[in-house]
Amino acid sequence: MMTLIALWGFAYLVGGVPTTYLIAKAVGGIDLRSRGSGNVGASNFASQLGKHWFPVVGAIELARGGGPILLGHFALGLEAYGWALSVTPLFTIVGNNWSPFLRFTGGRGVGVWSGGLLAMSPPGFLVALIPYLLGWWTTRRSAECLAVVLATYPLVCLLLPPQWLLADAPEQLAAIAASGAVLIFIKRITSNGEGLPQGAPAIPVLINRLLRDRDILDRSQWLSRQLH
Repeated sequence: MMTLIALWGFAYLVGGVPTTYLIAKAVGGIDLRSRGSGNVGASNFASQLGKHWFPVVGAIELARGGGPILLGHFALGLEAYGWALSVTPLFTIVGNNWSPFLRFTGGRGVGVWSGGLLAMSPPGFLVALIPYLLGWWTTRRSAECLAVVLATYPLVCLLLPPQWLLADAPEQLAAIAASGAVLIFIKRITSNGEGLPQGAPAIPVLINRLLRDRDILDRSQWLSRQLH
């Protein structure tokens, strides 16, 4: 049990390492917290340093999300813990969203959420990825497409064949997917502790945050901001 608890702590710290923030600082001398959305996630990174970086950053995020549970399952032999082991990716999401290295601010957690799901069910991950890519290709609205996937994928998990899962049962994967989605939506709404824009109606701002992960409708205007 102590090994499992140590794995949870490791997952939290892995999630907390702000890889995109560090790479942006090293490569472009940019503090992502002061540019665009102010988010230190992959989307703001790509918008500030170029989309050609997205595959690299995306791969790192997936590895951070899936690495700890794969470590527990295959290297540490903790698969007998079942549900307790399956919650490991949630600790990574919490670390990513409220990083101890960034004064408990952070990204939104979509990349590490995806990495955890990829580790727990590679075929199931593709079931979520393909509709997202089709939706993005059709609409070019990434945040909205992600919101749909976050809301519906836990239900999809219940339909996955058990042989597709690293988890013990579809219900287990669905619970982890739903819990991770809740953490991501909470982070979208609360942002990094930023209050509502002065003079802006609260309801439209909160709806924009929930669905579009920004305070306003215009994405280009949002990403072109200089925050500090």
